[in-house]
Amino acid sequence: MGLPCSDPHPTNGISPSRGSRGSVQDLWLLDTERGVTTRFTADGSLSTQPVWSPDGQMILFTRFGSGELLRKPANGIGDEQVVAQRSNVMFPFDWSRDGRWLLIREGTPDTKYDLWKLPMTLDGKMQEGMAPAPYLRTRFSESQGRFSPEPSPRWVAYMSDESGRPEVYIDAFPEPRGKKRISTSGGQFPKWGAGGRELFYISPKNKLMAVSLKVGSDTVEPSAPRELFQLPLRSSIGGATYEPSRDGQRFLVLTSPETAPQALTVLVNWPALLKKGAAAP
Repeated sequence: MGLPCSDPHPTNGISPSRGSRGSVQDLWLLDTERGVTTRFTADGSLSTQPVWSPDGQMILFTRFGSGELLRKPANGIGDEQVVAQRSNVMFPFDWSRDGRWLLIREGTPDTKYDLWKLPMTLDGKMQEGMAPAPYLRTRFSESQGRFSPEPSPRWVAYMSDESGRPEVYIDAFPEPRGKKRISTSGGQFPKWGAGGRELFYISPKNKLMAVSLKVGSDTVEPSAPRELFQLPLRSSIGGATYEPSRDGQRFLVLTSPETAPQALTVLVNWPALLKKGAAAP
């Protein structure tokens, strides 16, 4: 259960973890400025993997363990509609800024997890005359795909276990031309920073890492990963427990009351304050 992309509205989020009741899991909208939550789904199923449209008007999601891609207006008005029905279990991950492509993960017995690209319209429908196509399909697992934040994406960041453990890679889009490994000691859940010049991911020790990128016309050169901070909760199959703002300067982080940071008061020049207190009548 994680935090999906909320770039279109940095003050809004949507969480699939609230309202779980046994086998029921609803999606909720969160206004992070006012601290107000609003139920987004209430269909008695396991709703998960919400993805905002580039203009913030539509949300795509799926039901856990299904091959259905659903859409619903972000204002919550109206019924959900089936956009696509796949024969395999599907997880949507990212919608390109130009609204033309959706990255999903599908699972098959022969090739494990694969990344597929679905041709979309900005209002969340499949493009007529175009069919879904595999982006990465190997004998290893590829997942967690995220488009670079350009108006027309040239790159995809993703996770693969081809090295024997999860690592983060970048490859070209719309067709892969040769991947570049970004993480050095394991990594998952990549997300792009401002202007596509930085990439974040989670290390095996649950630390948020950052990598600076030098992006050329057809090349990407990563810096050495650097640690930003420890995340309070571990990510799960449903998604990451963090989401960067569009400028990469703030992070929305999933936490719990037990792990939330407590207020800290720092006293400077405290010896003088003690002397002043002792001298008081």
